Amino acid sequence: MKFNLFIIVSIFLTLNLFGQKSEIENLINQIAYDEVPESFDYYFLVPKSLEQPKIYDSIQNYHIEEFRTKDKDTITALFYQKAENEIEVDWNNYNLKKAKCVNYKKGDYQPTSPPTRKNIQFVRYNIGQKEYDSLTKNRKPHTIVVKKKWLWRKNRFWENKKLHNELIKAWEIDEAIHKEEKFYFSFSKPLFSKDKKYARISIFINRRCDGYGFTAIYKKDNGIWKRILDYNYSSSLVMMTHASCGDILISYYD
Repeated sequence: MKFNLFIIVSIFLTLNLFGQKSEIENLINQIAYDEVPESFDYYFLVPKSLEQPKIYDSIQNYHIEEFRTKDKDTITALFYQKAENEIEVDWNNYNLKKAKCVNYKKGDYQPTSPPTRKNIQFVRYNIGQKEYDSLTKNRKPHTIVVKKKWLWRKNRFWENKKLHNELIKAWEIDEAIHKEEKFYFSFSKPLFSKDKKYARISIFINRRCDGYGFTAIYKKDNGIWKRILDYNYSSSLVMMTHASCGDILISYYD
C-alpha cells in the first residue's frame, strides 16, 4: 500500500513539474516574441536567471487603477508573492524558441552584456568575395573578418590608413550582418498566481554600452500571455577610462 502511494505521489510530482516547465516555456517564448526585434533570426539569452526583486513599497495608486478587474485580489497577491526558493534557473534546460544561450566556461564570470571589443580574423587581401561573405557570416561570435596585405603590420592599425579603412569596413559589415549580437536578454524565473492566470517576471535587456530592465505582470488571455503592468524600471551604463563605449575597439592574436 505504501509502495503504491509512493508511485502515485511520484507521478503527481513529475506531472506537476512537467506542467510548470511547459508553462514557463510558453511565457518566455511569448515575452521573447514581444521584446525581441522581429528582424532577428535568434536572440542571445543569459543562461543564469535573474533574481526576483524584493518588494519594499506598497502598491501605488496608479497600480490600483491597473488592477481594477475582477481578479484584483489575485494580482495584488502576486505583486507581493515571494519566491519559494532562490535556486537559479539554467535556461539551457528549457525549450525556448530562437534563444541562443550565451556561452561561457563553467567557473568563469558570466557575461550579462555584449563585449565592448571584437576579435579580428585576418584574411588575405585578394580573397574571393564569395569566400569572404561565407567567412563573415559564419565567423566566431564577436569577431570581424579583416582583409590585410602581407606587408601590413597587424599592430599598426591607426598608422596605416588602408588597413584602418579595412578595419572600419569590416566592423560596419559585421554590425549589419550580426545585429543579434548587440543585445543580451535576461529573465527571472517567473512566479505564477495560484490559478495560473497571471505571472510576474523580471526582464533585463543589455546592449554593449547600456541596458534597461523592468518587472511585469502578465495575464493569460485565450492562451496568450499579455503584459498588463510593468514597474521597477532600472537601467545600466558602461563607463570606460581609456575609450568611449561604442567606439571601434578590437583585439587580435598573432
